[in-house]
Amino acid sequence: IVEGNLDVVSSHQAGVVQVVATAGTAMTENHLRALRRLTGNVRLAFYGDKAGIAATERAIPIASEVGLDLTIITLPDDAKDPDELIQQDVALWQQAIDEAESAVDWILDQYSKRQDVTTAAGKRSFTTAALKVVDGLRDPVERDHYEKKIAGVAGSSIEAIRTKLAAVSSEEAQVQRRQIKAHITQD
Repeated sequence: IVEGNLDVVSSHQAGVVQVVATAGTAMTENHLRALRRLTGNVRLAFYGDKAGIAATERAIPIASEVGLDLTIITLPDDAKDPDELIQQDVALWQQAIDEAESAVDWILDQYSKRQDVTTAAGKRSFTTAALKVVDGLRDPVERDHYEKKIAGVAGSSIEAIRTKLAAVSSEEAQVQRRQIKAHITQD
């Protein structure tokens, strides 16, 4: 999945034809359910800007919910989108596709780069953001894997991570209840 239609056209011209575009960063459960009928493995190549990263983060729990294995294609820093990368060298596009990594691993790496995880404040920010992603995962083995990974990156105990995850889950549930209540009140 790519963002733009030109990315699809260039990819098809380069011989990679199993490509569709969202025409932006909006991706819904319906989009992923439709793709799920065709494949259980989806690779996402959104731009590396804030909007692309945010859209990738939103797609992770949706993909988990519909049972898709979501991986992320990271483009080299000198290419803003797949079309630009293909114009540079078709082989680089194929290499980026081949090196796609798990969506959760990708987003945790993004978060760890943004925070100084050697400080208490950095650890707090990193674990808060990371655990919001993990909270959206439905598979208990996958959740356990990422809880341990987050503990390792933060240099924290698994018990502290699980305690914080419970708090994050509770907070997220409260936010959802307030949103539902506000929506009902508006109607």
